[in-house]
Amino acid sequence: MDEIRRVVDPWGRVVVFDYESWLHLATGARPEMLDHVDAILATVALPHHRAHDPLPGRERFYARHVLLPDRWLRVIVDYDEIPARIVTALVQPDDPRRTTR
Repeated sequence: MDEIRRVVDPWGRVVVFDYESWLHLATGARPEMLDHVDAILATVALPHHRAHDPLPGRERFYARHVLLPDRWLRVIVDYDEIPARIVTALVQPDDPRRTTR
């Protein structure tokens, strides 16, 4: 992957999907998510829900019904880096509004 993709979150912070983001998905358990980079970026730009991640400096962005009916796309962003970077993305069945605080 040569191209760095950028998006601005609802709070005006620049977030990138870079080589490290691509590599994490490509070599991890979720290579199928590489087919959905546009949806990942859109989730950060216009999330249906946002929550803090257990790791400091990270936030979780969620969008519902983006890839599958009754499923949530979760995107984790690390804001300790400048620019902020997408760490990973996955699809989950449970509603994050009920499981996060």
